[in-house]
Amino acid sequence: MPDVKISALPSGTANAAAVVPATNAAGTTTQKVTLGSIRDLPHTHAIVDITGLQTALDGKQASGSYAAATHASTHQTGGADAIPNVVTSPAQLTADQNNYNPGTGDIFRLDASAARNITGVVAGTNGQAILLVNTGSHAITLRHQSTSSTEANRLVVPWAGDYVMAANGGAALLIYFTALSRWRVI
Repeated sequence: MPDVKISALPSGTANAAAVVPATNAAGTTTQKVTLGSIRDLPHTHAIVDITGLQTALDGKQASGSYAAATHASTHQTGGADAIPNVVTSPAQLTADQNNYNPGTGDIFRLDASAARNITGVVAGTNGQAILLVNTGSHAITLRHQSTSSTEANRLVVPWAGDYVMAANGGAALLIYFTALSRWRVI
């Protein structure tokens, strides 16, 4: 808050006891309003909704990992402030993809110009889940442990074989595990 001259304050906002002498850096003596009197100043703005702030303050006693876990749970589906999934449609696959980078998001609507292979997906963060959905008219195959992609980007299919996402709706849920340095197809 910028300094305000006492003479500029609305009448009745500070009493004589609230005004004290003060010396500034240049050595000039001025008058200042004490902090105690500031609470009595009239408000020139309205606070419309402090519900979220009040809720956060009420829960302030929680701390550490418990508080973080409690707060994080509110962002999950059904939570008070759930974060919706980010759905994106990357560029059409016009060739097989090694170390595929679909971009930022949670759900990727894929389309291919012909049957294509994905040998790996750029490494994620531990526990990150992404959903690949084939919206095109050609199959897209996720290649199990293909050496065409960097180790940390490779895909692990449960039956140790390739996973085919059928045309027009085939899908695969991938979860990244840093301990394995792999995406697991679920």
